[in-house]
Amino acid sequence: MNMKALFIRHLNSKLAEQTAWFLVWFSLPFSLRLNSFSLILIFFIILTTFIKKPYFPDRRKIWYLVFPIIFFLWHAKDLASFHPFIPVWKETEKMLSFLVIPVLFALTKIRRESFTKAAMYGFVSALVIGGVIMLVAGAIRFVHTGDFGEFTYHNLAAPIPTGAIYFSFYLIFALFKLDDPQWLEDRPGLKFVIAGFFIFLILLSASRLMIGIGLPLLAWHYRLIISGIWRTHKIVIVFLILLIVLGSVPFFKRAQMLIHPNLELVRSEDFRNSPEPNGLNLRLTFWKFGMEILKEHHAWFTGVGIDRSQRLLNEKIIQYGMYTGTRKGTDTGYLNYNFHNQFIETFVRVGVPGLVILFLILINFAIASGDNLFAPAVFIWIIIGFFLTESVLQRQAGIVFFCLVYSACFTGENKMIKTNGQY
Repeated sequence: MNMKALFIRHLNSKLAEQTAWFLVWFSLPFSLRLNSFSLILIFFIILTTFIKKPYFPDRRKIWYLVFPIIFFLWHAKDLASFHPFIPVWKETEKMLSFLVIPVLFALTKIRRESFTKAAMYGFVSALVIGGVIMLVAGAIRFVHTGDFGEFTYHNLAAPIPTGAIYFSFYLIFALFKLDDPQWLEDRPGLKFVIAGFFIFLILLSASRLMIGIGLPLLAWHYRLIISGIWRTHKIVIVFLILLIVLGSVPFFKRAQMLIHPNLELVRSEDFRNSPEPNGLNLRLTFWKFGMEILKEHHAWFTGVGIDRSQRLLNEKIIQYGMYTGTRKGTDTGYLNYNFHNQFIETFVRVGVPGLVILFLILINFAIASGDNLFAPAVFIWIIIGFFLTESVLQRQAGIVFFCLVYSACFTGENKMIKTNGQY
């Protein structure tokens, strides 16, 4: 094969993988089906490349495979019972990202620069488009209702399938990556506009915890840039502060519950005549239910099973007389709500070993070199905060994103395997 043909084939395989990664990140906020298709596409591209010319993955990449695969296998152990197979398989299928995505990154030969460009162009484009759609839809609803609440939290994010919580989580990650020099390196002005737009969207749509943790960590992450801008362009910092103050109005409105948390409600034995719990009380109540479930079923080590945890939580909701809806249409009250805490969720589903493995994954993320990971090291605190308030790994929007952020490790070149005396 001449050099021209070899170059064209090499270029096409790299371009195909880069395009597929673009689709993965672009589709994440919009379409889980397209997102799954994009991951399957990358799998076949990388597998084809590997079959044509096998290579050894860098051993540091292999290290990132260990804990996610063990985490997946510990969840999949319930399949061995074969009863009930279908519910267990459906829950196990959700966890496949812990197997597939780390393997993809271990085998891929794409360079960090190419991956960064594909991921950031795809992700940021999707978030900008999503933000515009949300604001336009909110404005249309506001014309009919006159309610400024159309521009906040779940109401604002109604047009986006992932919802306000995950969309704001994505926004925060994108803001942490805006300073990456490997994309839009010659367009700092455009990056600044995008940053302002994303901060505005976060203040409108994010949860209290995401704002309370996310914005201070962002300020710390960009402290040197902020200091430099303050010395030369004070008006820019004044504009950002004004934007944050104006955008904080709905945030403080949502944060009022923390002033009067009404924690007595959590200890109630009967919710039939109790006021509706706010987000804080609801989470604390569900966490209490989780500990009761583990105690009653003596399941501290094994967990109650990945197919039983939701059913047992529903039984607790009914037992304590919480609102279960009218049972007409889609109104089922608090039934089928998850534990709203990934650590409790994992503990109840798969017991102490599963929880320990999850902690090891987070520790591995925390101690990894920032030069190797696509995600900045400080982002681990955002993930931990998110895990404390949401069962992130029970939805594809959360599990795929987490696995992408954790597994995107670029430690070195994969080494070719010698076959027939040649590489």
